[in-house]
Amino acid sequence: MTFGDVTALMLTFFIMLFATTETPSEKWAAISGSMETMFRFDESGYSAIPNSNQAVATVDLEPSLSIAYLEKVFRDNLKSDAVLKNATIRLLDDRLVISLPTSVLFAEGSAALEDGARDAIFRFVGVFRNIGNQIEIRGHAEPSDARDDALNPEAESVADKTVANKLGQSTWRLSLARAVGVAKVFRDSGYGGEFHVLGVGASRYKHLNDKIPEAQRQALARRVDIVVYATTRTL
Repeated sequence: MTFGDVTALMLTFFIMLFATTETPSEKWAAISGSMETMFRFDESGYSAIPNSNQAVATVDLEPSLSIAYLEKVFRDNLKSDAVLKNATIRLLDDRLVISLPTSVLFAEGSAALEDGARDAIFRFVGVFRNIGNQIEIRGHAEPSDARDDALNPEAESVADKTVANKLGQSTWRLSLARAVGVAKVFRDSGYGGEFHVLGVGASRYKHLNDKIPEAQRQALARRVDIVVYATTRTL
């Protein structure tokens, strides 16, 4: 008989001895409880047992007024306004995007509202005071505002890259200043709801139709979008 055979017989003997022994229930409960905590098992199998009683709260956004309905309301309101009648409205899946006409808002390279634009926006905001939808104001800038035609993504020198970074930042500041200017009119008109204000610089310029004349593309890039979401702003 080899050493391996002896080891197997001893192991079998101890297993049979354990099988015929009655384990105290309280000791078994303590052992199984510690194993459950260690391996994170419950009666249904594996589960994630939190290490803390605190967790990140979830937020469910409530639906607000239908954006399809609001599209009709905004169109009727804008077409009767001599200044904003050429504003464009796009109805997307979960939002409504109102692009205010650039020719009556800002001069090239400027963040100051043109004469008449502030009063027109002031009148238009009256519609927003009656809805509870989440709102976002996005400012845009055309590349020529900060001489972005000088930007060269393939610039090799450190100096060229430094200039490119500075130019990119200036278009962002300009677009943000335009959005803040429109947002200020919202506040001055008595709109008390919360909204987000963003500046996206000239980052969306490449998404404009490249088949239209360059001057028209730059005019379209010089705008402020008011985005109306289908969800409520009240959390």
